[in-house]
Amino acid sequence: MLDVMARERVPERAERAGTRIATELQKVPGIVAVRGLGLLLAAELSDGINATVVAQRAMESGLIVNAVTGSALRLAPSLLVTDAEIAEAVEILASVLAAVQA
Repeated sequence: MLDVMARERVPERAERAGTRIATELQKVPGIVAVRGLGLLLAAELSDGINATVVAQRAMESGLIVNAVTGSALRLAPSLLVTDAEIAEAVEILASVLAAVQA
């Protein structure tokens, strides 16, 4: 298993994907900070946005995230997440945040 992961360069791919997700999330209105390492990330939400509500609505829209505090969401995608899946996740989260801020 570890040989396959090394041969397929999974750790490097995961690091690049994590950087891409963090960069894209920082552009989303309603997210004030992104922290974490690799693909284990947290998005800190703007004051007044309830992370539990956002997590529930994201789940209803097909994106699994969880509220780790009242104002932060945890994202932990697969090590093999694709660019298309990253774009879809960011789009869903942006849409949910826009709706809860309206």
